[in-house]
Amino acid sequence: MYTEEYEKRGYPIRSFLIKLLLVVIFVLLLVWLLSKFVLPKLNSSNTTNNASCKGSTTCEVLGLDALTSQIFANNLEKMRDAAITYYTAERLPATIGESKQMTLGEMIEKKLVVPLIDKNNKAVDVDKSYVKITKMNDEYLLKVNIKDSEKEDYILVHLGCYAYCESYICQKQTTQKSSGSKVTPVVPITPVTPKPVPPTPDADVNPKCKQVGNKYYDKNGNRVSEVDYIKSCQNPKCKIVNGYYFDKNGNSTTKSKYEKECTTPVTYKCVEKNGKYYDKNGNAVSEVNYIISCQAPVCKVVNGYYFGKHGTNVSKANYDKQCGTPTPTVHKCEYYDGKYYDKDGNTVSEVNYIISCQAPKCKVVNGYYFGKYGTNVSKAKYEKQCGEKEYVWEYTRTTNTEFSDWTNWSDWNKTDCATEEVNCSNSDASCLFKLQKLTRKEKIGNYQKTYSKTRPMVRQTGSYEIKSCSNYNYVEINKTLYATTTTTSYTTINTITTTTQSSNGTWKYNGRASYSNPPTDTANTHYKFVGADYSYCSETCTTLPNYYYDSYTYTGGLATVSSTTSSTTTAGTPLSETHVAGQTTSYAASCGSYVVKTVPIYGTVTVTEKATRTEPLYGDVCYKSTKSRSIVKPGKTETTWSKYNDSALINAGWTMTGNKKEK
Repeated sequence: MYTEEYEKRGYPIRSFLIKLLLVVIFVLLLVWLLSKFVLPKLNSSNTTNNASCKGSTTCEVLGLDALTSQIFANNLEKMRDAAITYYTAERLPATIGESKQMTLGEMIEKKLVVPLIDKNNKAVDVDKSYVKITKMNDEYLLKVNIKDSEKEDYILVHLGCYAYCESYICQKQTTQKSSGSKVTPVVPITPVTPKPVPPTPDADVNPKCKQVGNKYYDKNGNRVSEVDYIKSCQNPKCKIVNGYYFDKNGNSTTKSKYEKECTTPVTYKCVEKNGKYYDKNGNAVSEVNYIISCQAPVCKVVNGYYFGKHGTNVSKANYDKQCGTPTPTVHKCEYYDGKYYDKDGNTVSEVNYIISCQAPKCKVVNGYYFGKYGTNVSKAKYEKQCGEKEYVWEYTRTTNTEFSDWTNWSDWNKTDCATEEVNCSNSDASCLFKLQKLTRKEKIGNYQKTYSKTRPMVRQTGSYEIKSCSNYNYVEINKTLYATTTTTSYTTINTITTTTQSSNGTWKYNGRASYSNPPTDTANTHYKFVGADYSYCSETCTTLPNYYYDSYTYTGGLATVSSTTSSTTTAGTPLSETHVAGQTTSYAASCGSYVVKTVPIYGTVTVTEKATRTEPLYGDVCYKSTKSRSIVKPGKTETTWSKYNDSALINAGWTMTGNKKEK
């Protein structure tokens, strides 16, 4: 029965849940407070305070593990990005379930990435680190695996031809992204059982020296431009192929260079050309030697030259003697020795010479008028018979060369930096090939780079023997004499030759530290160089790195004295002195007997400390990209003759040249 008491009690389950929720919130708040105030905080350089971290591994977990993860992730991203760029359409696996794999070493050889370094400055394994791409049903799965000196891990990236891709394939975008962050999808490997795919009848795997559609493949099966296809497969030395000119080495060139290297020069033999005579061997010679070489003029008179029975040029007298009286020369249609000869060789007047030899119909020659029948007439009769002359005019029409479209620019390929760019006008009929060049800085190797710093250092420079108190040892530092009561000599500093990280005799080890400016030794303090601190550098230090030093403090006590036979300091106080709280008790130790002791001499000298590491070497690397086109229809120039200002021809694209001739 419902009562007021039951109403006040409430629901037990709801009360329990509220209490449980409060407990959970309290635990989470406590964990958050512990992470803020109990765990050591990292400084800006990812290292913890030396005092708080001494003897603890917490600092390494918070600092070094974070650094390791960051470097490992960066290396994964470099291999992933290089693989996405490399696997273009022709390099992707073709059938479902098919995979293609490439080790890090192969990627470095192909200049896709530079050698990768882990957080220990060791090279990432080039054989066990790899990328592997597998064709799925409607996308590709890329596995990026890295093994360095500490661990091995991988990521899986889904790739495909999505609407937002700027290249052929790109990484599949996820729907959950935080502002300003980059999500790298990591999923477990799921075995893929490839479905059987029937072979494509027309598929041509790695075609060699073939043209497939608009694609060309060289003798190694690589896809190349049309020009490189011709060079690789047709050995086109001194040939014109598809409108491309190739020189004597088989390289694509311009028309002018092709003609210079490949066209055989014209050789003239036994002809007169441009006022020069050429003999039977093609040599330019005199007219006499031309006749001798080309006409075998034995006992002949040629062009007024006499040639004897041996075919050599002789005088007329020798010619008559060797060859007898020459046959009289017959002159036809020529003016010779002041006389005109007609076509039959008869001596005639100038008018009849013109009529016989020049057929001068309706012409005025040398002041003589010749009518329409070629006879000499009066001027009036000439004008009556011939009237005004009719002319026809010359017209020309030029049809431009028709070209195919330019091919797309080819992929950038490495080339010799001496390669010249080829750029020409699209209207030039010989402009069938273009080349553009790109020069950029790339890593071409490694070299040892040395960093040097100088600093003042206390070092033994000599020693001397002198009469001394037997109860003390002595040392001279920077020309000041000191006495020590310790039985261990100050010179034990010389035994600290390496970074021992421990005390040595009266020298107490203080620890190791990094310095941007090298420390200076004093009489009581000594520093030993350990090595360079490159944590502030990238792959190349633009400034000097910091240096690590181990520091030591002398604990034997040094008292300044005026001589080795005195038992007091230069200030007059005893060499040995005790101090008690509230009072000072002094006493002078006895000198004891006198003996000859060796006093080491120390002085401050400048030393150079060097650190060397392997750093990348960069240089110019050149790439080329080409494109080409071919001639579809050659251009030509046509000529015709018609009346003056023929509108029909002009409307059809013909142009008058201004030349004319009689109709």
